[in-house]
Amino acid sequence: MTKLASILVVFLLLALQVSAQTDWKGSYYFGEDGGKTAGGTGIFISHDLKIFDGDNELVATLESNGFQTSADLICTAKTAGTKLMIYFQSYGENNMFEKYQPGDLLLTLESKTVKGKPVILTYWGKFTPAIEKNEKPGKVYFEKVTPAKVEK
Repeated sequence: MTKLASILVVFLLLALQVSAQTDWKGSYYFGEDGGKTAGGTGIFISHDLKIFDGDNELVATLESNGFQTSADLICTAKTAGTKLMIYFQSYGENNMFEKYQPGDLLLTLESKTVKGKPVILTYWGKFTPAIEKNEKPGKVYFEKVTPAKVEK
């Protein structure tokens, strides 16, 4: 019976590992509201992160647009337990600045349960928010907006 229990535990762990990777697929959104400029122009930046299956790994796109911001980043995504790390791979078509190198860790998302509710915590890497008040790591910024069926 002990051998059977050990085999069952291994299968459950493998299922959880596959599930953890699958759970990340989808679209995530983070909007930054910085108020208004002295001239009354709204300061708002939207960040759209899409996670989907690539050939042999999870891949991602991260697009940021808004006040003095335009970034279109192509990334790889790697899971480790309850965390998802987003690594820069290349630039898409629309970028105001090109400050990242292939392999740079842009950000890490962590799935947690807080007060009985699932949340996604963000830990900034080389990619940081445009508005200073959003720079504190380990807070809820990105929220999942669609389930797994996401394509480029």
